[in-house]
Amino acid sequence: MWRYKNLTSGVLATLVISLSPWALATTLLEAVQLGLENNLSLRASDKGVEENEYNIGISRSKFLPSLNGAADTTWNENETLLTGTPDTSSSYNSNSYSVSLSQSVFNLGDIFKYGTAKLDFNIEEIKHENKIQSTISDIASQYFEYLKNNAQIKATLVELKSSETRERQMRRNVELGNTAASELYEVIAQKEGIANRLRTLEKDRRVILNGLSIQIQYPITPSQDIYESVPLAEISESEQRAILEQALKLNNDLLVAKKTVERSRRGLKESGSNFLPTVSLSASYRHDDANNYDRTDPTATGESNSTSVGLNLAVPIFSGGSDYYGYQKSSTAIERTELLYQDSLFTTRNSVNTSVLNINDFSRSIGSYENIIRANYASYKGIQRAYQLGTRTITDLLAAESKLFSALRDYESARYDYIIETIKLEQIKGVLSIQSIESIMQLMEDIAGRNNQDLVPKHLLSNPSIKKGGHNAN
Repeated sequence: MWRYKNLTSGVLATLVISLSPWALATTLLEAVQLGLENNLSLRASDKGVEENEYNIGISRSKFLPSLNGAADTTWNENETLLTGTPDTSSSYNSNSYSVSLSQSVFNLGDIFKYGTAKLDFNIEEIKHENKIQSTISDIASQYFEYLKNNAQIKATLVELKSSETRERQMRRNVELGNTAASELYEVIAQKEGIANRLRTLEKDRRVILNGLSIQIQYPITPSQDIYESVPLAEISESEQRAILEQALKLNNDLLVAKKTVERSRRGLKESGSNFLPTVSLSASYRHDDANNYDRTDPTATGESNSTSVGLNLAVPIFSGGSDYYGYQKSSTAIERTELLYQDSLFTTRNSVNTSVLNINDFSRSIGSYENIIRANYASYKGIQRAYQLGTRTITDLLAAESKLFSALRDYESARYDYIIETIKLEQIKGVLSIQSIESIMQLMEDIAGRNNQDLVPKHLLSNPSIKKGGHNAN
């Protein structure tokens, strides 16, 4: 009954996620904690750990005695057909019961299987830890993907507003005969392109929020964002070496591969134990009551008791080659898992190096984009004035505006991609945790308290080459 209850609860939870008209404003830490509590895949992984823990008890039972009891009752009817004399018949009930005890004294196979069960449990624990870190990484990355998308929507909205204002002005100028209609077409084409980009970005935002809802099992909306200006530094070579050393010790995929090699070696020992003798102890007691004894014999009772105790030695001689081929299979498995372990080593090294290169590239890009934004903004304002004086065309103005907004979007993308890649690197190192999220939150502030009217970040407007208050692109 509880299965159907859980199924109903799951369906209702899914309906709440898909139909709820509101979403909870959530910080990054709250989102991760909700995910660790509610993520269905993570909960299933936890059950896998529990399941493997029971396997330890199952394998340990081989070292304990086995006690069995049996009882039976039988009704019997017999008829003897005789010639010349009356037929004889008899009916009786017979009963019996027995108790047997067996105990393994020496079996290396059971010892190795017990060690394998504990190793399997350890591997499952590492996989579960990896799943926890993957869940944290996925939720945090989705959180920042939403913030990146939100920043791009913000810039595109301002760009669209600027384009719509220009279109209205241009239509008025065309009606008055001050401007050629061909210039209006360029403005309209640009505006429609911006509107299409905005529509796609808004669709992407809904997709990201749906993904977060599935991860967390609850509809949320991020309530924090990173500061407009935060130090996003490069990783030095010495730091990279330390990161690589840590990853080679703690990376969960690498640990699983290493434990798998150990398990395959233990599997070879299990296969080898099939060639060794086993010793076991057995004891049994049985009582029978036939109820059909020779009644003319005063000493007969119809009852009997039997007791036996044995020490059993089993020596394997020939099994059709199954033990031999099993041993060869286990030997090949060691070679396979060792190759996979070497592959995991190379993959981990490459993942660390690639992630560090990405982080350093994003860090350098942020500085470059800041200079590009300053230059494009100054160029745009200059071309805007020149267009008003009639020395530059509308094409020049539209191109300058597109460059400015493209640089703004690229700048914001680089900042959020830097944070996302940092989270990924923490997972590669094998140390991603709640404490990692708390460290990232030191770079964040509440969205509610932020001035959303500024297009160009304030720390860029403070540059002498950029005039303050010039964030309005109209």
